[in-house]
Amino acid sequence: MKRKKGFKIVRIIIIFLVIVIAGTVMSRFASNTLTPKVEIMYASSGSISRDVVQDVMIESDSRTPVYSYPDLLVQAIYVHTGSYVKKGDKLMKIKAEELSSTYLTKKLERKNLKEQYVYAWGDERALVEANIADVDRQLNYLEKLTANEGVIYSEVEGLVSEIRVDVGSRTTEEAAFVVMESSDEYTVRIPVTSEQKSYIEKGDKVILHINDTSVNTEVTAVYSDATNEQGHIVETVISGELVNVGDSVLADISHQSEKYDFVVPVSAIYADVVGSYVLVERSKDTILGTELVAAKVYVTVGDTNNYEVGIKKSSLTGDDRIIASSDKKIEAGDTVREK
Repeated sequence: MKRKKGFKIVRIIIIFLVIVIAGTVMSRFASNTLTPKVEIMYASSGSISRDVVQDVMIESDSRTPVYSYPDLLVQAIYVHTGSYVKKGDKLMKIKAEELSSTYLTKKLERKNLKEQYVYAWGDERALVEANIADVDRQLNYLEKLTANEGVIYSEVEGLVSEIRVDVGSRTTEEAAFVVMESSDEYTVRIPVTSEQKSYIEKGDKVILHINDTSVNTEVTAVYSDATNEQGHIVETVISGELVNVGDSVLADISHQSEKYDFVVPVSAIYADVVGSYVLVERSKDTILGTELVAAKVYVTVGDTNNYEVGIKKSSLTGDDRIIASSDKKIEAGDTVREK
């Protein structure tokens, strides 16, 4: 009888141990499954870098208009907007018959003026003399154009920024072409928004990327864009030895904020009705042992970009373990475990 009773006690003990072990396993499984896994970091001092990246084209402040004699028929155009030309390159050609006819008409006009000059006197004679000089200048241009077989050449090196004539159209008093001249130095104008302009200052670092080359320079001016009420222009300067008019460059403007005692990832910042805060990891003694819990620390945020935030004011210390991210939503007081 006693023997049977002993077996019964052993059996109860075994069942109890199995239940305890199973409960422990299930508890640990539940804890591992339900407790948020967090990534912690120690905040360090630093500045917030804010960058503006824009594609821009190198333009010249010197624009040279190219004129032709008016009312001549355009036979051919050898360039297009954006063409890079050197001094002596062909721009367009005037129809030969039109040129010859205009030249003969001007020769006849000069002959008539010379006859008027013989009989003119005083102010009238001075006026005729001025008209003869004007016709002589026109004849001189037409003679050169005839010698060039009606071809108009570029007198400067640069980029064709405007073409105001078409094949089959007639030339007018206004310039037929506008050429942006090459220069020893270029002012690079970078368009930015009002929000971007708010944190860009004169002296900020600018990196200009040209193909496989990078050039370090700085912001020389910031001002409102006259063509866009909501926009602004940031200027910097680059040597003409490194780029040419018409080149495309990638401009990277970098602004460094003031130095902060603490800089944290954007993902570490939370907010409630009171203000912004971070969650830090604290140790807490419980009946089951020491646990890690999330605690709220309010902060005043400063400059920020897409990645980091500068902390202006807080009760944080360099030893605080800040929760940078979590695999689940967490709140102050929640139990957490580190990844």
